[in-house]
This record gives sequence, structure tokens and C-alpha cells, in this order.
Amino acid sequence: MPLYQPFSSDWITFSLFLVVILSFVALSEVIRKLFHISGEHTRQIVHVGVGLLVLLSPTLFLSPTPPAVLALIFILLNAVALKQGQMKGMHTTERTSLGTVFFPVSFLILILLYWKSDPVILIIGMLIMTVSDPLASIIGTSGKRSKEFRLWKDKKSVKGSSAVFISAFLISTVVLSIIKAIAGEPIPGTLNLILIGTTVGIVATLSEAISFAGSDNLTLPLFSALLLDIMQKHTLNGQFLVLGWILFSFFLAYAALKLKALTLGGAAGAMLLGSIVFSIGGLNWVIPMATFFVLSSILSKIGKIKKTLLKGMVEKGSNRDIMQVYANGGVSLVMAVMYYFTSQNLFYLMFLGSLAAATADTWGTEIGIFSKRLPRHILNFSKVQPGTSGGITMLGTSGLFAGAGVLTLSGIFPINESISAAFFIITISGILGAFIDSILGATVQAQYSCPHCRKTTEKTIHCGKYETLLVSGYKWIDNDIVNLACTTSGALLVWLLYILFM
Repeated sequence: MPLYQPFSSDWITFSLFLVVILSFVALSEVIRKLFHISGEHTRQIVHVGVGLLVLLSPTLFLSPTPPAVLALIFILLNAVALKQGQMKGMHTTERTSLGTVFFPVSFLILILLYWKSDPVILIIGMLIMTVSDPLASIIGTSGKRSKEFRLWKDKKSVKGSSAVFISAFLISTVVLSIIKAIAGEPIPGTLNLILIGTTVGIVATLSEAISFAGSDNLTLPLFSALLLDIMQKHTLNGQFLVLGWILFSFFLAYAALKLKALTLGGAAGAMLLGSIVFSIGGLNWVIPMATFFVLSSILSKIGKIKKTLLKGMVEKGSNRDIMQVYANGGVSLVMAVMYYFTSQNLFYLMFLGSLAAATADTWGTEIGIFSKRLPRHILNFSKVQPGTSGGITMLGTSGLFAGAGVLTLSGIFPINESISAAFFIITISGILGAFIDSILGATVQAQYSCPHCRKTTEKTIHCGKYETLLVSGYKWIDNDIVNLACTTSGALLVWLLYILFM
């Protein structure tokens, strides 16, 4: 797409880019020390300057290789500098952030996805990150402070989120029109542009609002670019349908919030996840995900009273937070994105496998708590107390099998391959994934002892104020990590069994 090639060789342009970016970094360090400006502000200077520079790369480079190498260099350089506490002008912030590493990672992924197919998407994705992210910080903290909220760990503001939506809307409409006009391509109609801007703006706002530790430098450009890509491939009716799926995901998440099946952060995370998966797959993907979410939430509510007896043992309750949402649904999101870019039906089967494992695990737990018999340890079959990680019952195991089967049935019929073979593969993968969850819970998941009441628990704080002591497992392997391993194994087992039997 180069509109102007400044030098005879792309590598000369690459060298110039490298020098300019390093100059930005050096300048930020000088400004920080000379004028005693906080690292948070100098980081934003580097963010905007480098962002505006690299988003021009498709217009200046013939080959994607030099920009990709540039991204790789700064992934490594920023990671090392962050670990060693160097380049404080671009790494010092009021909070721990990996944003400087995620920035070139996003650029590299957009190069791989869109350099040849549609570089305009790359440019707009990078521009939204370059402009919308710092605007959220600047506007959110300027003037009279607006209402703040916390969806994950970082505080956000209504003003800042509004700035993200408006800027992403304008970038994805005005800039798209300008670039199309310059390239001599047809400009989308006014209503098409409004729909594009609205969907991209919603996804960008959610991506920024639920971010933590600079993760918006990854999610903001990638998800914005993905929605822009999806919307451009649809006719007007298709674009209305995508917006409809986004609204449906909102109402589903809102209902779950009101029913206290999700926390506020969990609802926002579920809406973002649903918006992307539903926009990619439509009804065939909506039904399995809704089946898992609705039926599992109902079971959680039915067992809520029973679970109050186990409250002191388990790490989290029935109100799923954002980490639980993505531990159970994050693999499904990845499978949907892989399906979108490859059109391989295997990824739909793996999507079902991950959800089957999540459903089996959830149903096994929620139904198992009603067992009148003490659970047995999954490895040595000794009796354990209810709520103990790795404890299983006959009733819970039957729920596990039922959950995997019901979820598989909800999504099996659009499959082109043998229905019976696919049902077997997906159901077995879901069941095995849930058993893997129990085995990991019994062996490597962190278990603590309360120094006050002496009970074993998954909680790091117990009895209101006492810091618990690690007695088994690894501290970094909590229930969310185990759930993620469960859904990942469900998807991978489908892949393995598909290769062996289909």
C-alpha cells in the first residue's frame, strides 16, 4: 500500500524508524529528569509519538518484514528494561504496567493479520490505541472528577470511558472515510459508518474499561481491529445483526448482574466476550455459550444456600468475577477468533470442547454439593470434607457427565461431520477436561491453612482478617488457573481425538 517510499531500501527506512523511536525514549528520560515530570506523563508522550509513527508504516514500507522486526526488537527491549527498572521515562507509572511490552506485541499481530489483506485495519487499530487510551487517562483525571468504577483491578472513570467511545467512533468512521477516499476505494454509506463506529466504539470502551496492568495496549487495538474487519465484510443487514448480537450480549450480562450471577466486572467481561464470539459465529455459537451460562447460573443459584456452608473453604462464591468469566470462556473466545481467520470447522469443535469441559466441571460441582455422602479424593479415594479441591461424589460425577452431554447437544447439529462421532469426541473431551480440573485441584492448586480456626481453605485471608499459610500446591495456581486448564484441555482433547478418529 505504500503511498510514499522515502528510500530505495526498506531497511534504510527501518533504521530511521529505529533511531526516531529510540530518540523518543531518550527524550522522555531527559524530560522526566530535567522537569521532574512523572513517568506516567512521559510514558504517554512516548506512547502517542511512537504510535503515530508506526501506524504510518503501511504507507512507507513495501515489505512487512522490517516493521515486524522493529516490533520484535522493542518487545525484547521493553521486557528487559521493565524487568531491570531501566528507561523510567516510559516505564515508570503509578501502577504496575506491561503496556510497553503489549504495545509492540499488538503491532506485530496486526502486521501478521492485516498487512497484506487490509492495511487500513492495521492503521485504524493502532490509531485507536494511540489516541483513545491516553485520552481516557487525560480526560478521566482532568477537571471535576467523574464517577469512578473498578471492573477488575484498575480504577476507571465514566469520563474516561466516554472519551474512549467517542474517539474510537470518530477514528473508525472519519479516518476510515478519509483513507478510503485517498486510496480511491468506495466509501461506506452514512448508516454503514454509524454502525461501524458504534460497534467498534462499544468494543473499544469495554476493552479499555476491563483492562489491567496495561493490557488495553493489547485488547484495545486488536479487538477494535477485529470488529472493524467483521463489520466491513457485512452488508447493511449483516451490520445491524452484529449490533444486535452486541446488544443481546449486553442484556444477557445485565440480567446475570441483576440476578447476582456475575459481579459488575464479570458482567462487563462477559459482554465483551459475547460481543466478539456472537459477532463472529452468530446463532450457532450463541446457543452453546448461552446454554452453559444460563443453566450453570441457575444451578449456582439453586445451590447457593447449600454453598454458604462451604463459604469459608472455597476461594470464590456463585457471583462470577471477570477472572472466572475468562477462565471458563476465554478459550472459547480464542477458538472463535481462530475460526474467523481460518474458517476451519475444527475450531468450532474445539470451542464446544472447551465449553463442554467448563459445563461438566460446573455441573459436577453444583450438583455434587447436594450429595449426602462425603466426597472421595479423586486419586486415593479417601474421604474428604465437602468443598475440598479434588473431592468427587457419585452424584457430582453424574452431573459432570450430564453437563458435558447437554452442552454438546446444544451445539452439535450445525456440524458437517458425523454427528455421532462428533458428539462422542466433544462429550468425552469435556468429561476428561473436568476430571483434569479435579486432579489439578487435588495436587497442585494452592491450599491454605487458617492460623485462627485451623481449617483448610483456598482463601489467602480467612476468618475476616487472618493471613493463611500455604500447606500444599503452588501459590500462583489458584481456582481460576485450574479452570483455565480445564477449558484448555477440553479444547485440546477435541483436537487430539479429531485427528485420531475423524
